[in-house]
Amino acid sequence: MPSVRVKEREPFDVALRRFKRSCEKAGIVSELRRREYFEKPTWARKRKKAAAVKRAIRAI
Repeated sequence: MPSVRVKEREPFDVALRRFKRSCEKAGIVSELRRREYFEKPTWARKRKKAAAVKRAIRAI
């Protein structure tokens, strides 16, 4: 879990923005959205295969 140290005289909004940015970089939000509903194993394989194809096309 990302943590943010609040500096002296730093507004709460700025600290919250830094925390949100660190959560976004860690991929927490996307992981929560992915785990929100159960994903069948066949769907997971299909999603991973599509991502691999997309990466391969970008590499060309």
